[in-house]
Amino acid sequence: SNQLPFEICLTSSMVLELITRLKIDRTSRSSDGEKDNTISLRIKEERDCDNVPLRTGLRVWSASFIFGENVFLGEIENKNVLELGAGTGVNGLICAKLNASSVICSDGDIKSVNFCVQNAMLNKQFDVVSRIIDWGDEANTYFKERNTFPVIVAVDVVYLEEHATELANCVAHHLCKENGTFICVCGVRKREIFETFLRELVKRGMEVYFDTEGLMPKSNREQVEEIRSNHKHDEELLEDGKGYRMIRARYRKEEEAAESKDTIKTEGESTEVALAGFLDDLDVVANDDNNRQMKKQQSYDMLSSSDDDVRDGNGETADDVPFLCTTIESSSHSLLRNGFCVYREEGFIQTQTELLENVHHHCTNYLNDLLERCKTHHGIKCERDIFRFKEICSRAMNGKRFDFQATKLSDVNTKNIPESGKAFAEALQTLGNIIEQKCERAFELVLGEKKKDEKQITLVNRGCVTSLPKAPEQHFHADGRKEGMYNCFVALHDVPKIQGPTEFILGSHKFDHDAPYVNTKTRKKQEKAKRIAPELHKGDILLYDYRVLHRGGENKRCHDRRALSYFLFDTNGTGDTWNFEDASVWDD
Repeated sequence: SNQLPFEICLTSSMVLELITRLKIDRTSRSSDGEKDNTISLRIKEERDCDNVPLRTGLRVWSASFIFGENVFLGEIENKNVLELGAGTGVNGLICAKLNASSVICSDGDIKSVNFCVQNAMLNKQFDVVSRIIDWGDEANTYFKERNTFPVIVAVDVVYLEEHATELANCVAHHLCKENGTFICVCGVRKREIFETFLRELVKRGMEVYFDTEGLMPKSNREQVEEIRSNHKHDEELLEDGKGYRMIRARYRKEEEAAESKDTIKTEGESTEVALAGFLDDLDVVANDDNNRQMKKQQSYDMLSSSDDDVRDGNGETADDVPFLCTTIESSSHSLLRNGFCVYREEGFIQTQTELLENVHHHCTNYLNDLLERCKTHHGIKCERDIFRFKEICSRAMNGKRFDFQATKLSDVNTKNIPESGKAFAEALQTLGNIIEQKCERAFELVLGEKKKDEKQITLVNRGCVTSLPKAPEQHFHADGRKEGMYNCFVALHDVPKIQGPTEFILGSHKFDHDAPYVNTKTRKKQEKAKRIAPELHKGDILLYDYRVLHRGGENKRCHDRRALSYFLFDTNGTGDTWNFEDASVWDD
């Protein structure tokens, strides 16, 4: 039907392939010298590819409409463009339609590279080429000649922790140092990842501008609503403080780099002047529409001038409160002030040694069976790949770190579940009953007596996090943004420094994680916040607020895994939405 937004439907190997018709409205850029206010494209996509975990590059996402609606003609026209993380190649094709001199679409996934070629042919853009570029593999996939591209484009590609550093490295390698421009549309799902990406660009000698207000697509409303309804990570961008941001970055000129050591561009006139100079260097027409759009963007600089310590509302520094606690009362105080505590109760380890060893034993056996199932039945390279199932997930490429849960074992087909899984669930149930009693009083003190009567403290999940030998250090992140969720780690063995104990930024649960940017003074306070990586004794209870910034350290041991059981508590019905999928690893 001509009324449908797609032309062809094919099914093969349980994968839906279709060709989608897109019309991108550029009315807001009509004064930018364009003859036509609409870009029309036909894009081959792939849907429902559930057998390949997290292959997100084979369809068009909402951010591409934002890119097409908001990029300036003068930023693209008559310039050589490199797209990173191209997926279907739709953004590279938008650049081709805006009269780029040449377009190279790149991706780390060979199937995405093939899709780029097919879509270029489909749209008769025969000069658009495609190739492999793996951001983490400079030696084998980067262009040998450095800093040659006047324009680099990347759209909605910063999802995971390692993306921030690897993408910044790739941009720094390929972007022209003389008036080259990096243009990126980024979804602010987790503010700390967004800010880390900005910081990584600044650290590589770039000045960075981004929208202070979230952008939402105006074109292709039917496709946008379909994407939003089927994918939580797109729908959640409607929440306050989120949305998409358009980032523009370039290398600082030598005189600007020298000045930036002592000078910070902030809000107001200095930012507008800097942006005007940026536009001049880009040869973008300085008309009113452009100025209105650019004035919405702020400069980002990791430098600041404040020397204040991180303080709470009473003016006390966050590290005034000890994090190592021997009573429930002191634990609740540290949890409130620091965002975490280590509760060490000598009687617990003395009476529960056998139970802790039993949990550790079943944890090891069940993880072995899970990894073997992922490898033999699903074709996953567990130490390298990112994957998510109902029972287990690995969130980082080459992360060697696994989160596996016991709570939902009863929800899956039990005929394939090994005995190790059932024993794991039973052992955690027993330990969870003890931990719940110990934590409940701490939560009551944190919530206050009045709130205690209004809120129900619920143990919503239990499982284990294990890092393999030589597992790399994580980036700082928060497990969630909303108040009321608490995680409880129980050390199943001693965790010395060499095994990479969890590191925390004291008081970071009070940071505004939903803010798209923070001012200079606040950023300086956050950067100066004390960091603590407490070594754990067997039986220690590490309790932390879901919002606190933390990271797992590098496990430098050559042979020993680092294993922590965990128990997730909900005190106000917030719920955990980030980690696990619905598909079971044990499904046939």
